[in-house]
Amino acid sequence: MVMGMGCGPRFGDDQTSDVVLNLKGVGGGEDGEGAPEVVSTLFVHSKALRRSEFFDARLSERWSSAAEAGCSGSSNSGKSGPGAGVVELTLDKCKDPQTYVRCIQLLYVPDRVKHTCFVDVQDALNILEVAAELLFHDCVAACMRYLESVPWTPGQESSIRACVSNLHLLPSEDLQARLCSPESVPDVKPVDIMQGVLGELLTLVTNGATSKAREITEKVLLGNVQPATSTAFATVNEVALFKELQGNLEILKVQLRKFANFFSWNGHQVSVACSALRWLLDELFTLQIADEAVRMFSEEKELAQLMVTRIYQNPFTETLFFILVRMLQALQKGEVLSPRSVRLTLLTTWLPVVAKLGNDDENFGHDEIQRSLEDGLGAVVETLPMVDQELIFRIWIGACLKCRKAFPDLSEAFESWCSKLRQAHRESDLERVADLMERGGSSCSEVLSSN
Repeated sequence: MVMGMGCGPRFGDDQTSDVVLNLKGVGGGEDGEGAPEVVSTLFVHSKALRRSEFFDARLSERWSSAAEAGCSGSSNSGKSGPGAGVVELTLDKCKDPQTYVRCIQLLYVPDRVKHTCFVDVQDALNILEVAAELLFHDCVAACMRYLESVPWTPGQESSIRACVSNLHLLPSEDLQARLCSPESVPDVKPVDIMQGVLGELLTLVTNGATSKAREITEKVLLGNVQPATSTAFATVNEVALFKELQGNLEILKVQLRKFANFFSWNGHQVSVACSALRWLLDELFTLQIADEAVRMFSEEKELAQLMVTRIYQNPFTETLFFILVRMLQALQKGEVLSPRSVRLTLLTTWLPVVAKLGNDDENFGHDEIQRSLEDGLGAVVETLPMVDQELIFRIWIGACLKCRKAFPDLSEAFESWCSKLRQAHRESDLERVADLMERGGSSCSEVLSSN
């Protein structure tokens, strides 16, 4: 390949060449050991080579007699070999001699090196490594312009990062920005960028976007909690999801206030908010961060009151039962470990609502939903201390048993609680008997009869 600089010297022209450049491999022999051999001899010109600071230094008079690791030079005037005045240089440890040849050819390119000189990303990386070694700054800049402008696979991005880091190069401003180096965006952090983008995606989805938008958002959420990802991105998930959850609850309450007071209300907004709440709750459980959602819902006193203010054809009833069933089942299975106070508040807030809707609304839910609610309520009640269970069962007796349907049926949990009361009383009697007999007091029959 012969290249020239306009009317200047041409690469490989041995008639006008004033430098003979020998390229040696890493080592001799197939195993890479022993003395390295010359693998290529190039006839080149000092005018072109001086575009490289490395070669410019080697060709300067002040370096002519100095020995440098990896490169030796000599003048061959009056000797066999190259002609008079021709300098012979040797480059050692050329891992890929062909890439060295291509990079030296680029020294002959007039003006600046163009992107058309590179075949693909890997080719540009190979040349970048040699250009950096030879301090061929125009070529380094061209490599970075090319790399910044073309698409990357994940593997290629990793290779680019490694190459820039290993060579201790300062990337161009645009390449640095694309690699998201902290120095490139001093006022914006990757976590902040993710927070903004995820917030937009969630708003899009919760406003009724297509299934494709949901799919993309779900992938982002899962990607933020992968083991190799910083925990800061998991926090971004949590903050963004709960912000949307709270926002949709507020939208719902605005419409339910209108519905409860027989004002004009927006059925579409209620439908969209209900769909969003279901999806958000599913995502919170999938990401195992639903504990806070259970707490939030347990404290929704206003929402609970709105649900029983106007019962007939309440647009939120179905979604409410879906949410309650999902939360109660999670508590029952140990998916969510909520504190005693949260479990108690959840039941005291929503048991009266479930009872009111279940007993007074003729269009209330399906049998499967009713059974799921009853099973979940009963199981969560039994996770509470005896004294807390008493409060729940008093609510249940007052709100449910006086109604014809007597829904929800918590009789199994109630019978278990009564049995525990009797057992506790017997155990208390036995402790008293043992204590008195030990002190030589009344007989066992006297203690029991007095009780």
